Parts: sequence; C-alpha cells; structure tokens
Amino acid sequence: MAGRTDRGNRGRTRGPLASVPPAPAPGRMRYSPPPVGRVWDRYLWVGSLRPGAARRASRRIKTVLSMERAIILLSGGIDSAVTLWWAKQQGWDIRPLTFDYFGRPRREHDAVLALTSRIGTGPLRRVDLPFLKEVDDLRKEGFENRRLLDSPEGYIPGRNLIFYGLAGHYAELDAVRYIVGGHNGIDPESFPDASPKFFNFLNSVFHLSLWSYDASPVQILVPLSGKSKDDVIRMGLDMKVPFDVTWSCYWDREVHCGTCVSCRERRDAFAKVGVEDPVAYEA
Repeated sequence: MAGRTDRGNRGRTRGPLASVPPAPAPGRMRYSPPPVGRVWDRYLWVGSLRPGAARRASRRIKTVLSMERAIILLSGGIDSAVTLWWAKQQGWDIRPLTFDYFGRPRREHDAVLALTSRIGTGPLRRVDLPFLKEVDDLRKEGFENRRLLDSPEGYIPGRNLIFYGLAGHYAELDAVRYIVGGHNGIDPESFPDASPKFFNFLNSVFHLSLWSYDASPVQILVPLSGKSKDDVIRMGLDMKVPFDVTWSCYWDREVHCGTCVSCRERRDAFAKVGVEDPVAYEA
C-alpha cells in the first residue's frame, strides 16, 4: 500500500513520496490540524494575525511540541505525590498512570484524582488489574511457593515488573521520554523490585524490547532514591505538596487507621520533620 512503512526497512516507504501541502488561498487564513508527526507551526496559517501575535502563537506551539512527555506512576501516597510535583517542576507534559489491583483502597484512587486535579496534568490513565493480589489475599486461595509466607506486609509478587512493563507499553505508544516512579530509599529494604539495581535492569530491558527505542528512547527515573521518608516530606514541603489529600493507609476507611505499617511510617516521618501531619487518624 502506498506510503506504508516497512518494519524491516525503517525510514523508507513503499510507494510515492507524500505531496507537499498546497499554499493557503488568499484572504482570511484558517488553521487546520497538522498531520501527525509534523511540526505544527508549519501548518498554522497566521496571515490574518498581526506580526507580533503570529510570532507569539508560533513560539507557544513550538514550546508545546518541545515539552518532554513523562508518565508518572501514582498511588496517592506521600512518595508519589512528591514525585508528581517534582516532575511538574521539570516542565514536562505529565501523563499520570495508576493501577487498580485487587483490594486496593478506594481512598488511594480518590487521592490520585485530587492530586492530579490540584497540579493540572493530562488525562489520568487507570488500568484495572484484578488478578494482582497481595500475598495476604493469596493465602486464602493457596499457592505452592511456601517461602512467600515470610514476605513483608503489602508484598505483591512481580508488582513493579508488571507496573513498569505496562508503563513501557504506554510510553512507546505515546512517544513518552520518561517513566517516573516514587520509590524512596527505604523501599528496597523490603521490596526487591524497588531497588536502583532493578530499575537499571528495566532500563536495559526497554532498550532491548521496545521497537521504536532508537528513535524514541524511554528511561525510568526514581528521583526519591536514597531518601528517607522524612527527607521526602521535607522535599514536598518545599514544593508545597498538598499532603492533606494524600492517602497512606492500607485500609479503606474514612480516616487513616494509625496502626498499619504504612500509617506508622508516615506518622514517624512527620514527627522527625517536626511538623503536624495534616490527616486524621483513628488511633
């Protein structure tokens, strides 16, 4: 078919070259959307605009096109909120991504919606993964690997391998440059799939597995790596992150339980920073 790209012969086409678009007719010019992959200001007919307005319009379009795109994995907790604010400060076009696995608290998703609304991002992409369960939930069904009985609270087998694999899928579809995760320096102590070594490995996997990588490389960034939870809170306070809308509790309640591992880590971190935690606790 004319114009169809041959996968085995990148950059070359079968059939005739695309024709150059005709010049606009005289008189009042109208804007028509450019073909995908073309530079917008080449197709923005600004003949009816004053010179200054035309230059400003062209600059704005070039700015939008030059913005790097970034997928931010969001859970609704402190770490992902600070990561979202950090990414926004880089001037990137933010594409938020969240995963709904089995038993995920509804309040986490509410927090994600509140955070993306506050800071202003692209549309939230939500992926349902009902088969993905914590070990505590899997015990009811039974499993053969008895070593998992000693896994830490909240552990989901292969969680980040699945999450970041899906993020890589969407990154290639949307020509995204960065995938950003909110993993702090304490996470690798309990979860092997949250370590710098793991993410370096995944970056290599992306290089080998994504067809368009050479033209559109994808890189995982973990800006909170090496930081303690209280370091993350200090960083968020400097950026005015709204911690009052974040959700850290393992349970789906009106307020944080105050007794689960995540709640205790949160309370201890705010105490170390010396500021009041803006969320309420049951105990």
